[in-house]
Amino acid sequence: MKFLYPVPSTAVVTQTFEQHVRRAQANGWQYYNGGIDWAVPSGTSIKAAQDGTVKEVRNDATGYGTHVRVEHANNYLTIYAHMQKISVKVGDQVKAGDVLGKSDNTGNSTGPHLHFELRKNNIPIDPAPLLVTKLSGTSGQGEPIEAGGDMGIEPTQFPTLPKVRVMATLINVRTGPGIEYPAITTLPAGTEVEILRKVVKGGDIWLQIGREQFIAMKYQGQVLGKWI
Repeated sequence: MKFLYPVPSTAVVTQTFEQHVRRAQANGWQYYNGGIDWAVPSGTSIKAAQDGTVKEVRNDATGYGTHVRVEHANNYLTIYAHMQKISVKVGDQVKAGDVLGKSDNTGNSTGPHLHFELRKNNIPIDPAPLLVTKLSGTSGQGEPIEAGGDMGIEPTQFPTLPKVRVMATLINVRTGPGIEYPAITTLPAGTEVEILRKVVKGGDIWLQIGREQFIAMKYQGQVLGKWI
C-alpha cells in the first residue's frame, strides 16, 4: 500500500523517522512516536495520504496540538499534527488528496511544520519508503521516493502516548523537573496533555510534556494530575 505526500513533495524534511527515534533514545523519552517533519508555511493545505475514515479530530494544548487521525485499509493509521484549521470531522470519508485542513505551529512545536505519522496495527513505521507523488487509480502510477532502504528502529512499546488530566486549579509548566526550574506558562484544571517521560524525585513525580516542558503530577504529597 502506498501513500501520497500530505504536503508538496518538494517541502524540506526537517526530521526523518530515524532522527525522531534517535532523539527519543538520546533524551530517554519513554512515550514518543516517530514520523516525518516537513517545514511548511502556516496555512499550507494538508492532504489525506490515502482513502480512509476520519477517526479523531483533536485540539491538544501540547503534544500534537490541533491534529487529525485517519484510519485506512489494512490496519493503517495516519496522523497529521500541529495544524491551524481542520476541514473535516469524525466519521467523514476522505479520498487520497482531499484537504484535511491547514498547517500551523500548534502544540509542542518550535515553528510551522507538519508532523506526519504512519502506523500499522498502531505501531509507528517509517512512512518514507511508502510515499508517492501519485496513486494508481487516481492520477496515475505512483513513483516511490528514494529512501535508502533504512526503516529505522521500530518501537516495541507505548504505541500511543499516555495522557494526564490536570487536577489542580492551575499548574506551572517548568523548563525542568523541579521547582528550581523557571515556570514558562500555566495549564488550567481539566487540561489534558500527552506525556513523553516520567521523572521521580524523592516522593515527587514530574512529567515531561514537551521539549523543556515539565509539570508536577505529585508534589509534597499533593496529587496535581491524574492518568486518563
